[in-house]
Amino acid sequence: MKMKSLVIILVCLMATSVFATNSWKATGGEQYWSEASGWTAGIPDDSQQIKLANNSGNFAPCILNTAAVNLVTNKLTIGGTASSGLWADSPLLTIVDGGSIGIGNELQIGDSSSKRGRLVQTGGTLNITGTGKVEVGYKSVAGYGGTYTISGGTVAGSETSKLMVGGGGAANSEGVLTIQGSAASITVGFFSVGCSDSVGTYAGTGRVAFEVVNGNVSAINAGKTYIDPLGAANSITSLLISATGAAPTADILLINNTSNDAVLGVFDNAAEGAIFTLGGVDMTLTYAGGDGNDVMLLIPEPITMVLFGLGLLAVRRK
Repeated sequence: MKMKSLVIILVCLMATSVFATNSWKATGGEQYWSEASGWTAGIPDDSQQIKLANNSGNFAPCILNTAAVNLVTNKLTIGGTASSGLWADSPLLTIVDGGSIGIGNELQIGDSSSKRGRLVQTGGTLNITGTGKVEVGYKSVAGYGGTYTISGGTVAGSETSKLMVGGGGAANSEGVLTIQGSAASITVGFFSVGCSDSVGTYAGTGRVAFEVVNGNVSAINAGKTYIDPLGAANSITSLLISATGAAPTADILLINNTSNDAVLGVFDNAAEGAIFTLGGVDMTLTYAGGDGNDVMLLIPEPITMVLFGLGLLAVRRK
């Protein structure tokens, strides 16, 4: 009987350990992930569910500048109610040079019905291993959700990894992915916008913004791409493109489909042939660019070359 009781106690202790939550509690100015005082249970390890959820208006943004946990079975959630009602007051994790984190299960940006979350990556590495997934907007509602802004560093995903913008965890979730400039490297197995898979599960709101700098921007490399593939009535997808610096002089790759599959679906506001004007240059959007299945902006042929071609044709006819 004593042995049986001991076994039960050990099992309970193991279960408690496996599902223990470690929450970010730092207040005031920015603090580093590696500061034990910023957490309710010390520096996180991979046996814990990790949460960045502000409980006060004095929430401290968390900076990851060192190697962190590899969450093979547990989750990292960034999401809390902004005390001022503003995005700038919501939980923020920033990955900078030297920082790295592994996601083998889930990274949830935004949490529940009205909890906002923000991830900013300027450097470092986000490793998405196995069937791990990053959900930009998780179980959220309009006006809340999650944002992921990347201007540098690496997203290294496995062939079965997922990057979802809107459509994470529940229907109507909302997410925004912003790619700034061309210093980042982004590779995942599956990239979805406004849904979570090829059949449009969890129709939500997904916005993808490319901020082109001097004619260049980092492309998303994905084995398969789903942009509300079934045109679900409740799904809203948007492609936003802006530019600064010199005007583009060449085609711009936005999504590189690394498999032979076509992109499933299109952005609501950007059908095949849509025109985006960058730096005074009208560029045409295609979902069949590159090797036939990439999302690209095509630059118009220089008018001089067209006229030159017409001139040669006229000479030949004479």
